[in-house]
Formats: sequence, structure tokens, C-alpha cells
Amino acid sequence: MVKNILFMKQVITLFFQIYYHWNLLKGFITRDIKGRFAASFGGLVWTVLTPLATIISYFFVFSLVLRLTITPEETGTDKFVIFFLCGFFPWTLFAESLSKSVGILIGESALITKVVFPVELLPVSAVFTTFLINSIGFVIFLFYMAFNEYLNANWFFIPVALLIEMVFVLGLSFFLSAICVFIRDIGELLNIVIMLWFFGTPVIYPFSMVPEEFKFIYSLNPMFEFVNFFRDIILMDTVNIHALMVMSVCALISYCFGAWFFVRSKVAFGDVL
Repeated sequence: MVKNILFMKQVITLFFQIYYHWNLLKGFITRDIKGRFAASFGGLVWTVLTPLATIISYFFVFSLVLRLTITPEETGTDKFVIFFLCGFFPWTLFAESLSKSVGILIGESALITKVVFPVELLPVSAVFTTFLINSIGFVIFLFYMAFNEYLNANWFFIPVALLIEMVFVLGLSFFLSAICVFIRDIGELLNIVIMLWFFGTPVIYPFSMVPEEFKFIYSLNPMFEFVNFFRDIILMDTVNIHALMVMSVCALISYCFGAWFFVRSKVAFGDVL
């Protein structure tokens, strides 16, 4: 009972640390965004041009060169590139956030050892910054889809799903950034895991192509639920309540465990950074 109370106290304390130091967090986010484009001539313009170029490139390759099609009865569209991008953007938010946050404490070791501040704000800022920048491409794509008459009332759930995904990623980022302080190879290992995870998630292929004996394994993959949830909303005009519940539970478990592990670990950061 006492352990459970301490656990909840640590998780809640970390949440309120983020809330009470919101201005400092905004400062970190602003610094991160400016830092990414500080040496470039175009500056923040690249946050629009880069995803726009990505979308155009995929449309050119998949629609005009390869001319890939897909079964509309199953996916809601006969254009493979649209099916792909509906899963690609949620996946990119997930993968990029983890990649940026895993080594954030190592990269900011000088700041951590010299200045007293809530260290948990660093992985939070990495996730928030990545979501802000990469969501621009998603928004551009959604404008395209709305222009092509895919807009429906269920799009209301898109920001809800994005928020749930952010909480899910935030928990993983707390855990990975903390453990990377003690095991520096975690960053390299994560690259391999993300690559395997990508191919184990129906981003570039429909779930119907998965052999029957492997479908149960896919159901254990949280990103499978996230990717399909976005596709169902955008292409099929449906809200999968079961998937929404699974996503929410995964996000809650991820955040609670990640927050607990981070709080328990940060007392030793000063000894190894």
C-alpha cells in the first residue's frame, strides 16, 4: 500500500513539475526550434517546405512512377500513397520523438550539472518540439485530404488521438532518456528497434496481408492501434472505440512507468553525467 502511494506521488509530482514550470518549458521548446534552423537561410520556412517536399515526392513515386493501387473496400482509398501517408505521419511523430529524446540528457549534461532546474523538462521539450515540427506535414496532408472531400465529423478525434500518442511517447521518452544516462549504447540500439518496429507495424502494407498466425502478435503492438485509428478516421469515417481505449491504456501505462523510472533514476544523474 505504501509503495503504491509513493509510486502515485512520484508520477503526479512529475506531472505538476511540468505544469508549474510551463514558462521554462516554453523557453526550452523555443530554443530547440530556433536551434534546429539557426544556421539555415530559410529558417522556420523549412518546417513547411520539408514536409511539403516529402508529400510531393511520395505522390510522385507511388502514384506516377510505381502507380501502386490498393483495395478501396478494405482501406477506404484506391491510392496507395494516401493509405501510406495516413500511417506514415503518426509513425514519424512516434519515431522522431524517441530518436530526439533518447540522448537529450547526455547532450545537455553541462546544463544539468551546472544549473538547478527540473531535469524532466528536457525530454518533455524534445517530444513537444518534435510533435510541433512534424505535425506541420500532417496538417498539410490533412488539408489536401479535406480538399479532396475526405473531411468528416470524426476528424474531431484526430487531435485527441495525437494527444494520447504524445502521452504514450512521453512515457517512453522518460524511460529511454533516463536509462541512456547509464547505458550509452541505448541510442544505437533504439535505431535498430525503431527500424524493426516500423516493419512490424502496418504502415506500408494493409493488415490483411499479415498471415493469420501472426495477427495476434500484431495486436500486441501499440503503434498498430495508433496507425489504424488514424486511417479509420481519415479514410473510413469511423471511430474505433476499442482502439481508442487500448491507446489510452497504453499511454497511461507508458507515462506512469516512464515517469516513475525517471524520478527514481534522476538522483544518480549527477554521478555519471
